[in-house]
Amino acid sequence: MGLDSVLDYGAAVALFTAAMSAWFLAAPLPLSACLYLRFGGVLFSAMAVSVPLGLADAASLLLLPLASAALMVSALERFARPLPAAPACLALVFGLSAGLGALLSGPILLALVPVMIAGLAVIAAAIQRIAVIPVLAGAGLIASGLAFTEQGARGGLMLFCAATLIGLSKPQLLRSSSSALCGETARP
Repeated sequence: MGLDSVLDYGAAVALFTAAMSAWFLAAPLPLSACLYLRFGGVLFSAMAVSVPLGLADAASLLLLPLASAALMVSALERFARPLPAAPACLALVFGLSAGLGALLSGPILLALVPVMIAGLAVIAAAIQRIAVIPVLAGAGLIASGLAFTEQGARGGLMLFCAATLIGLSKPQLLRSSSSALCGETARP
């Protein structure tokens, strides 16, 4: 067993732990954002479980676009307007079809399109609400897609996915007025 496989197993354990932690951290979030975040966490935990089975590359090709679409819908529900059911379903279907298309046809860049779109959408929605950690989580989602393109960077993919999950599941403190942004206390 080489050093790469030990690092992959460690990263898979970190991703699985982050997915379980995100499940509990997502409890105070609004219901629609919580459900999509938990769905993305379950998909990422399935990706972590596939590492010891030797199916990590194929599972990542299928699960990464679908999980990133679920995390995008969760972030849009949380930081922007709640999405109606039809656009949310279309985003998930787009992620699933891109993953299946890349898995069946071969070019992995087809699976990266929804990951990049999802990462940019998370960043845009989080910037709108001035939430720094979700912006970094969106950057982590983009970085996970870029790490997937490199052969042998499976550990980096898992760790970036774990950081994205924890960053999006952490409850944010909302500021009620613009004066609170400048360091002044709001009057009751």
